[in-house]
Amino acid sequence: MLEWNVPLVKNTISVKEFLRDQKGMSLTTLKAAKMHGSILCDGRHVTVRHMLQGGETLKVFLPAAPFPSAITLCSEPLDILFEDAHLLIVNKPPGISTLPGREQEKVTLAGAVLNYYRQQNISSSFHAVSRLDRQTSGVVAVAKHAYAHQRLASFFQAGKGDKQYIGVVKGRWKQPEGIIDAPIARSPNSIIEHQVHPAGKRAKTGYQVIKNIHGSDVTSFTLYTGRTHQIRVHAAYAGHPLIGDSLYGETSFHINRHALHAEMLHFCHPVFESWHTVYAKLPDDIEQLIMEKQ
Repeated sequence: MLEWNVPLVKNTISVKEFLRDQKGMSLTTLKAAKMHGSILCDGRHVTVRHMLQGGETLKVFLPAAPFPSAITLCSEPLDILFEDAHLLIVNKPPGISTLPGREQEKVTLAGAVLNYYRQQNISSSFHAVSRLDRQTSGVVAVAKHAYAHQRLASFFQAGKGDKQYIGVVKGRWKQPEGIIDAPIARSPNSIIEHQVHPAGKRAKTGYQVIKNIHGSDVTSFTLYTGRTHQIRVHAAYAGHPLIGDSLYGETSFHINRHALHAEMLHFCHPVFESWHTVYAKLPDDIEQLIMEKQ
């Protein structure tokens, strides 16, 4: 359920205008609420044409989400960083995909979340607002309904939020901090690999060196856009691939995956419009890598 106190207005506005213009609700979500859910104003059922004076309590009940049969439930434990009626934010471990891929993995973050929903009697589908590569660990935001998904995604697209990662790269950056602004496209000879290419979509990554260790830099990365493999591609393009990145660099005997972790998410709540920050602790394998290379 979504609930708002309608602010006082000079001129009356319709429920549709309030939800579309002031709360950013998409036409698809509004239609779903109208056709298969319900809208209440001060406890009375109303239509989207109902005029609001200001001061009312508006409640929107969205239809129950269908269970995604393509996703297999799994008992992978969840490290929950934040949860309310609208969002679930978790710390994804390395080695599991966010969603089933071409290999139709049986253990995925989606399967673990849906299993948790079933145990907690939460009626929701899986709406990943942010995704991580299989071997990237850290913060993943999951919306519990379509409105939260759409609104939070639009906030990120509008720059209302920050995503920061910690990575260990090969070699030393020439400058301790900077911006890599280079377009990224899919590599023509691979269904997985991406590359910097003039015909690609704009991609912008900020970096800042946190610590110098033997032959490497522990680096904080900030994503300003959200392209596939963005940090991995940009780091390799700059001549500093992530340690252990076999796709864009080379394997390492220090760690059996690429050394990248989504450490922090600073976001504007999609319903309450309050600001929150969540942190995911650096995993043991990256901590061990840093200790071994000091």
